[in-house]
Amino acid sequence: MKINIEIWQIALGLIIVAVSLLIFLKFIKIIKSFFRGRKLYGIDKKEIKKRWQEIEELLNKSSEMSYKLAVMEADKLLDYILKSMFFPGSTLGERLKVACCKYEKLRRVWYAHKVRNQLVHETNYHLSYGEAKKALNIFKKGFEELGIM
Repeated sequence: MKINIEIWQIALGLIIVAVSLLIFLKFIKIIKSFFRGRKLYGIDKKEIKKRWQEIEELLNKSSEMSYKLAVMEADKLLDYILKSMFFPGSTLGERLKVACCKYEKLRRVWYAHKVRNQLVHETNYHLSYGEAKKALNIFKKGFEELGIM
């Protein structure tokens, strides 16, 4: 009995094996990142607390622009933290969806993130002190849920 295997069949087989391996490794990376826990890679809790104090100081200034900046900076800080915890996604919204699966109470942060989106995308959006304070309190509770504060 003679086995006749063409070179293109071998090449195709190797390509299929390589692509399957890459898909499998990507899947493993996603699973590992989801179950990684509360470790922070590359950032220091003291630095985060210092940045948070700066954000709270912005809220204490009596101008709408400083309120807006405080909310935007808190949103950026959350994104930075979720990236450091290796939550997958190309935007904060995508990372937040994944993080909410692991940290149930983090769902509340969506309100504060939506306030930030309104600030950025709606030119006539006015932010009151009360609304800014509410958003920052929600961000802070989110950081506590993640074990940061």
